[in-house]
This record gives sequence, structure tokens and C-alpha cells, in this order.
Amino acid sequence: MTVHAPSEGFARSVSPPQPLRVSSIITSLTSGGAEILVTNLNGAFAAKGASGTVVAFCDAGTLGNSAEMEAELAAQIDRTGCRFESLSLGRRRRLLPGILALRRHLAETRPDVVHAHTVRAVAMLAFCGYRGPVVFTYHNSRLSFPPGLFTLLDRVVHHYVAISNDTAGIYRHLSKRPFTLIQNAPAARYRAAGPRLVPERPCRILSVGAISDQKNYPLLIETARILRDRATPACPAPLLRVAGGGEGLETLRAQVRELGLEDVVQFLGERRDVPELLARSDLFLNTSHYEGFSVAILEAMAMGLPVVATDVSGNRGLVRPAQNGLLCPVDRPQALAAGIMRLMQDTSLYRQFSAGALTTSREYTIENAASRHLELYSSLLRRRAPQKD
Repeated sequence: MTVHAPSEGFARSVSPPQPLRVSSIITSLTSGGAEILVTNLNGAFAAKGASGTVVAFCDAGTLGNSAEMEAELAAQIDRTGCRFESLSLGRRRRLLPGILALRRHLAETRPDVVHAHTVRAVAMLAFCGYRGPVVFTYHNSRLSFPPGLFTLLDRVVHHYVAISNDTAGIYRHLSKRPFTLIQNAPAARYRAAGPRLVPERPCRILSVGAISDQKNYPLLIETARILRDRATPACPAPLLRVAGGGEGLETLRAQVRELGLEDVVQFLGERRDVPELLARSDLFLNTSHYEGFSVAILEAMAMGLPVVATDVSGNRGLVRPAQNGLLCPVDRPQALAAGIMRLMQDTSLYRQFSAGALTTSREYTIENAASRHLELYSSLLRRRAPQKD
């Protein structure tokens, strides 16, 4: 992958051609879906000859996340031939310190393209003097900022990436800039050899995601309580485990203790062994209020796990009833519990959904997602290249 045009505002020679340089900006290098996707994409960029830098505004510890997990992901980025840099901003990520730190990064690395994965990065880029192409990905199906902000975003962003039909709809209605649909994908290491045959007893259920209101973990706890109360010797209560960190972790653990559910619910914190946890699980549970295009669900499907999930934006396009899992109302823990029990007891349906999960996961590969991103970056650079007589 070679550079087609220099980035305006940062003078350098373009002869001989150099690898395409991409700076991907995130909030913090933690185990959230967007951060994992950016980490995996940059590794795939390197495998295709591009040069990637993952830039975090904050250290993980600043946001109450695991420094060990941050170090592991940073090492993973380094092993792929890419680079990780933290701007070490404070918790509030104030605009002026962010602008100054980002300006230094851009002057030192001179990226051909900047890809922002947080809206705050776009705001800072507006004052950084960077004149190369700016790409922005919003990673959810529900806006976390006023819709009118797109008027300002469009002044900085040249092209948007939609991770799902839901996010495409947001851009279509609120932005005047073009967008490209590039759906999320799991890393190549998430690959089961074949479908699961039967769930273990007791069934092992895994959820993956940072502790946040979006993930709706109180619904998971209530579902676990119902499953425990309905357990029989022939169908014992399953074990529900949650891999994910965040400031609300201890509050949820306390809630589990108060309800006497320690034997059926475990909040594991941030984990570096998610592939192994998935391999040792039988079902995947998602209780979110909303999603973007869940990397965690894609990873679970790639490991052959049937999925039980809330029937919300972001889940509907991925979890397909009668093929790879079950969708249940977001306010009905009884329905989630019933769906889980159905898959625990119906081994034929369990095998069908496991095979269907593998089939669905093969539609989304990190290699294809990376290729489409690089094609987008190159097309933006070509459009900005000076025309020869």
C-alpha cells in the first residue's frame, strides 16, 4: 500500500513511495468493542503493507480500566508492526490540552489519513491544522451527542464509516457527507473447528463487554435469578460469567452478593483470555439496551456459540432467529431465561444454532474489513492529489 498524495499542511517528500500512514484515534486502549476492532484493524493494515498508529487520549487507569489489559493490547499492536501512543490526557479530556497533544502527534507521525473513532477527536482535529483526509466512525446505533452536532462534524470529516445499517441511517438523515458501510468483524484467532454438539451441564454462559449502562447488566443478574429459581436436578442452574471492566464493577458484584447469586453469576473484570473463555462456554448472552454491530457477538459466533440477546438496534441485524440465536424483549428477563432454557434443553436446536453462528461469522472477516478501509483511505487521497496536465 503506497501513498498517493501528501497530506496538506505537513510537508514531506513523496518520492520514493512510502507505506500508507494511518492514525486511528480512540478514547482509551481498553477491552471495549470499538477499541478491540481498531487494534485488530491496525494489525491487518500492517499485514497489507500499511503503517498504523493507534492513538489513545487517556491511559486506561485514568478511566478506571485495567492497566494490564492496556499493556497487553499495546504489546499486541507492537507485535503486528504498528505503534501505540497515549496522549495521557486527563479524565475530562479537555479541549486545549487535547489539541496541543494531538498537534504534536500529527507533526511527528505525519499521517496520510486520520481516522477518528470518538467524536471528541473530531472536535480537536478542527483546531489542529491537519489538512489531510479525516474519516470518522460512530460505533453505536444510538447517538450520545446532540444530532445538530453533525453540522460541525461535516466541516471536519470528509467521509464516514457506518458499521451497520442503523449507523448508516444516522448518517443518511443527519450528515451531508458521504459514508461507506463497512461492518465490524472478529479477529482471525476466533475460529471454531466446527459446531458445538450439546451444552454442558450446568450450562456455561458468557457475556463480554465493559461495565456501562448500555450493557444493562442488572437485566443479566435478574435473568440469572430466574434461572436459579427454575432450576431442577435434570436442568441445573447455569453459570453466567461476565468479562469486562469499568467503574461499576464492584457495585454489580455487591448486588450479586446481596441476592445470594455468587454461585451462578461471576463478574470477572477485564480479561486477556476471552478466546479461551468463549471456548469453554456453551452460550453467549447479550443484555444491552442498544448496540452498534457487536464485536463480542461476532467473536462468540466465530467460536460456534449460539446467542441469546435483547431485541434492540444493533442486535437485530446480527442475531437471526431460526438461524443462529434468539432475540428477546429488552424489558423481559423471563423471556431471556426462557430462551436460555430452551437452548439448554433442545440439543437439536442448539446444534442448529451453533452451525448457523459459524455460518454468520464467516460473512465478516477482519481481512476484508481492513481491505475496505484501506481502499477508502486510498480513494480519498486520490481525490485530493493534484491533477497532472
